[in-house]
Amino acid sequence: MCPFKKHKKNEVNLPRYVYHLLCFMVLLVAMSSCKLTKFVPEGKYLLYKTRIILEDSAYTDVYSNDLAPYLSQTHNSEILGFWKLALSIYNTSPLDTTKRSSRIARKLGQAPVIYDEGLTAVSMSQITKAMQNKGYFDATVDTSTFIKDRKMFLTYHVTANESYRIKNYDIYTFQKSLYRLAHKDSEIDSDMVFSSEILDKERARVALEMRNKGYYFFEKNLLRFEVDSTIGDYNVNVNMHLKGDVANPQSENHRKVFTQYYIQDIYFFTDFNPKYKDEDLIIDSVVRGSYHFYWTGKKLLREKFLLDRCMFVPGALYSEDRVSWTYARLSSLSAVKYVNITFEKVGRNKLNCYIILNRSKLNNIMGEVEGTYSAGDWGVLTGIGYTNRNVFKGSEQITLSAKGSYEWRGTGGNAIESEGKIDLRLPSSFDISVLQKYQSRPGEFSRFISNLSLGYTIRQRAYYMTHQFNFLDLSFVYLPTISDAFKDLFLQPTNILKYSYEDHLILGWNYTFLYNSYTRPNRSFGTVRFLVETSGNALFGLSKIMKPDDNNKMMGLDDGIYTIWTVPYSQYAKGELDLTYNTVFNEKHRLVYRLGVGVAYPYGNAHAVPFEKRYFAGGANSVRGWTARTLGPGAYKRTGKRIEYNNQAGDVRLDMNLEYRWRVWKFINIGAFMDAGNIWTIRDYESQPNGQFKFDSFYKQLAWSYGAGLRLDFNIVVLRLDLGVKLHDPSRKDENKQWRTIPNGLGWSDDMSFHIAIGYPF
Repeated sequence: MCPFKKHKKNEVNLPRYVYHLLCFMVLLVAMSSCKLTKFVPEGKYLLYKTRIILEDSAYTDVYSNDLAPYLSQTHNSEILGFWKLALSIYNTSPLDTTKRSSRIARKLGQAPVIYDEGLTAVSMSQITKAMQNKGYFDATVDTSTFIKDRKMFLTYHVTANESYRIKNYDIYTFQKSLYRLAHKDSEIDSDMVFSSEILDKERARVALEMRNKGYYFFEKNLLRFEVDSTIGDYNVNVNMHLKGDVANPQSENHRKVFTQYYIQDIYFFTDFNPKYKDEDLIIDSVVRGSYHFYWTGKKLLREKFLLDRCMFVPGALYSEDRVSWTYARLSSLSAVKYVNITFEKVGRNKLNCYIILNRSKLNNIMGEVEGTYSAGDWGVLTGIGYTNRNVFKGSEQITLSAKGSYEWRGTGGNAIESEGKIDLRLPSSFDISVLQKYQSRPGEFSRFISNLSLGYTIRQRAYYMTHQFNFLDLSFVYLPTISDAFKDLFLQPTNILKYSYEDHLILGWNYTFLYNSYTRPNRSFGTVRFLVETSGNALFGLSKIMKPDDNNKMMGLDDGIYTIWTVPYSQYAKGELDLTYNTVFNEKHRLVYRLGVGVAYPYGNAHAVPFEKRYFAGGANSVRGWTARTLGPGAYKRTGKRIEYNNQAGDVRLDMNLEYRWRVWKFINIGAFMDAGNIWTIRDYESQPNGQFKFDSFYKQLAWSYGAGLRLDFNIVVLRLDLGVKLHDPSRKDENKQWRTIPNGLGWSDDMSFHIAIGYPF
C-alpha cells in the first residue's frame, strides 16, 4: 500500500494520480537501496568506481577526461555522479530469467560490470600509448584498488613526466612542389611539444594543399614521419618522407601522383545515375560546350542555376577546396536530397567530372490539431500547410500555411482566431515572409495584425554557426472594435496596456546568432542563441527631420507621440541570450541545463513595449508549475478576473532549467526537471504593482517548480506530457506560504499544472 494514502487531519487530499507519481518516486529510491552485488558471482567484484588521476597534472596539458576513452572497462552508468539507477533496475529482476518481469527489468536496466584484471592491463597499455602520442614518452601508469563489500574501487595513476619537444623538422623529397608547399604555413615548429595529433594534421594539410594545386591523386597516406628520440635532453627530430615507390622519381606511381590534372568536361545528372542502365528510361539531355546535362521526366533545375553553383570550370586545374564548395552549395538546396561528385581520368592529365543530384520530396502537405487551455478556457486549434521546394525550378522554397482556432469561453462570446502566412526562401539565402492574422474576442476586442519580413541567412557549417539578419520587420496592428468593459479594465490612462490596444506601427530590424556544437550522437554539446532587435529609430529620425505640423499629412504629433499617417509607431530595443548544454552520459541518459535572459526597453516614441513583443512566463517551455501567461511580473498577484492575464506580461525575462532525460525503451522517455524564473517590468507601472525589476530583490521573486513527464520520441515528432508542481510562489503575500508544501496547503487547483506539448522544451 502506498504510504501517501493515509491522511491526518487538515491534510490536503491530492488527486490519485499525484499519489501514484509520488509512489513511483518512492519506488525509484527503494530500487537504489537494493543490493548492488546481487548478480555478482562469488569470488568476483563489482567494478563500482573507476577514476583516472594525473599525478603531475599541474605540469601537463592533458586532463583525466582526455584519457577516459582509452579505458577498456569502466563502472556502470550513473546519474548525478553517484546514483546507479540502471544497475538498480536490473537488480530488481527475479533470478528466474523465464519470468516476464525478469526479462523486462534486465532489458531496461544494465548488468553489473564485473572487474576484469586483463582488461585493466589493456587499459594501462592504451593510456600509456595515448600519453606517448601526446609527447610524454616516459609516461608511466599504475593502478591502486580498494575493496569494500565486494565492490571494487579502481584508480589509474598516470605520471606524465617530462614532455618531449621538437628540435628539428625537415622534409625529405626530390619534388620541389611538395617541398615548397610542405614548408609553407607548416603547423610544426621548433621547440613545440611533440604530438602525433599535430603530425596527422600536418599530413592532412599538406595533402589538401597539393590537391588544391591540381595533384588529384595525392593522398595524405602517401606521407610518413620518422621520429628520432635518441638525441637527448627530451628533444626529438621529426622528418617527413614519401612512402613506398612514390618516393622513386622513376616509378609509374610517382609520375601519376605528381602530375597536375585539369578539368575537361562536366556532366550533371539530375534524377538519373549513369551507372544504372534502363532501356525503357527516357533520358533528356542538353549540351552547352563542355557542360552536359541529363535528366529524366520533368527537369529538376535550370542549367544556368546549376552552373552558378559549380565552383570549377572546364580547363581549370583541379582544386579540392572548389569541389568542397560545390558540394556545400548544391547540398544546401531544398530541392536536392543528396549530392555525389566523382572524377574520371581521361588522357594524360585530364579529368571528367560527374555531378549526380537526387531530388528531395518536392511537395509536402502538413496538418496539425491540438487542444488549448488559456485562462480557464478550453479551445481547439487546427492548421494546414503546403510546401513546394522547387517552385521556380531554382530550388526556391515556398510555404503556404493557414491556422484557425476556436475557444469556448465561460462568459462573453466564444473567441475566434485565424492566420494566413506565406514564406518564400530563395537559394541565395534571402527570406520573404508575409503574415495576416485576425483575432475576435467578443466582449473584449477584435484585432488585425499584418506583418512583412525580409531577411538574409548566413550559415557557417564549419563553425556550427548561423547568422540571421531581418533587415526589415514591419508590423501594423489595427483594432476596429474594443468593448467599453475592456477599456474600463485595462485601457485607463495609467494602464500600460492602453498603448498596446491602440492602432500602432512597428518598423525595425533584428539579428539572431545561433551556435550548435553537436557533432555526433552520445557526445555532450551546447547551443547558444543571441538576439538583438530595435524598432522605430528610422521613423523617429524622420519625424525629427520633417518637423510635423498641420500641413504635414504624413508625419504628425498627437499628445506628445509622433505618428505616421495618424498611426503611432513603437520605439524600443530588445536583447535576448539563451544558453543550453547537454551532458550526455550514454545513449540513454543525459542532463540538460538552460539559462535564458531577455530585456526589452521602450524609449523615445513609446511609453511601453508593444504587447506582442513583451515576455510571458509559465507554460510548457518555461516554469512548468504555472500554466502559460499566469506567472509574474515579479510578485504581481492576479485578482482572479477571467482576462487578468493581459496584465501578466513583462519587459525582463529570466529562465533557469535543469532536466534529466532517460530513454527507457525505444521511443519511450521519461524526464525529471527543476525550473526557476520569472518576468519583470522595466518601469513601475500602476497596473502591475510589485512587478518592477530591482537588483536588490529580484532573486526573492524567482518562481520555482519541479516535476516529471513522459516523452514519446518518434524521431519526426516528440509528444511531451509534463506535470509541474510549484515549489516557491512569489505572488503570495505571506512569506511563510510562498514555499509550497503539504502543510502550507499544497493543492491541485493552485499549485500544479499539466502540459501537453510538441517537442522538447529546450
